[in-house]
Amino acid sequence: MRGRSGARNDRGNPVGGAIAQVASIGTLALGHFLWFALRIAYRSDPKLAAAAACCCVCVVTGVTVWAVVT
Repeated sequence: MRGRSGARNDRGNPVGGAIAQVASIGTLALGHFLWFALRIAYRSDPKLAAAAACCCVCVVTGVTVWAVVT
């Protein structure tokens, strides 16, 4: 195998890093959402449904505040 060149820029691209971070957070949020949705569908637990609704309200409020501030 060829050795890596010492002249290569290993610092990376900040835009690519930001995109990767957003994709990572989005994937985590989607996983949690699917876990809640499937658990509610399987168990029909009203406490869990209320927790999911509260979580959605908190997330929407946080995103709105972030959008207004930035």
